[in-house]
Amino acid sequence: MDQGVTPPIFDCHAHYFPESLMVPLRRAAAGKEYGPNLQSSTWDHMDEQLAQLDACGVACSAMTYSAFLEMAIGAAGLSRSEGVRIANDAMAEAQACYPGRIVGAAAFDAEGGKGGLAELRRALDSLGMRIIHMMTSYDGLYPDDPRFWPVYEMAAEYNVPVFVHPFASPANWEQLMHRSAQGPLLLRGQVGMLLDTTLCIGRLVQSGVFDRFPQTKFLFCQLGGFIPFLAGRFDSAYLMHRYYVEQGKIPASAPVPARLRDYFGRFWVDIHAVDGASIACAVRQVGIDRVVMGTDAPYRPLEMGVRLAMEALAESGLTAEEQRRILCDNGRALLGVEP
Repeated sequence: MDQGVTPPIFDCHAHYFPESLMVPLRRAAAGKEYGPNLQSSTWDHMDEQLAQLDACGVACSAMTYSAFLEMAIGAAGLSRSEGVRIANDAMAEAQACYPGRIVGAAAFDAEGGKGGLAELRRALDSLGMRIIHMMTSYDGLYPDDPRFWPVYEMAAEYNVPVFVHPFASPANWEQLMHRSAQGPLLLRGQVGMLLDTTLCIGRLVQSGVFDRFPQTKFLFCQLGGFIPFLAGRFDSAYLMHRYYVEQGKIPASAPVPARLRDYFGRFWVDIHAVDGASIACAVRQVGIDRVVMGTDAPYRPLEMGVRLAMEALAESGLTAEEQRRILCDNGRALLGVEP
């Protein structure tokens, strides 16, 4: 910070699993490229996470389930409904033990139908969860599908944000990002997650979900993928459509490409694992009040996540007040934490 004083940090992107899910997840992830990132005991020991929050100046963390909830449930030999209920009960216990420091997310069974929605309402109502955890895609099924609309209605009803964590990538992209003649490419986190987030937001824009649910607050990771950089591409598609309609080349009834910039300000993005120039672009595009802090802890060690975010903000050219809003004020408001 320009003034040498760091405000209390509100981290909108952190993770927690109960031990009953984390232990089998570690076993299942052994030997995979992300396996080492799951070894920290802070994943399933909230008291250890709290000690790190104190050491790093984090006043409050939004705890969600990363990209591994379904994998953890499967590794534990549970049905999705059983695993989601266990995750919700454990998260509620953690939130109750550390009020004001932990804001817990409700896990959601995307394949659970009415039962999944009933469990989500239990988590929000009876357990007091204050976030809904979703993924950018579920084996090719994206959140613009109408089966998810009751989730968005519930989020608006309870005034809680929908945290949308990136999936690694659509299945047919895996080979492109992982294998080459020279060996492993290791692009899962660097490119794949951003691609899936970009596609998710683009689908929500083009399918009209943001228009249908204007009161629902969506939070996306890593600045929303490549979305802040794509306004011109969406504008071009829209203008070309109008041109060809006027020229009589396509019928006026043809689907109209959405203008992305019309939806900036309708969702939030975090600054996890990005650079200062990208943050500055996102602030200019989505708005300063829609950018929040994120560390991805403990997948990324909390100290590292905070340090990298502070370095990126320092090089962003944002004012001290703008940096404060990202680190503290915006997240506090989004999570509904009292000053």
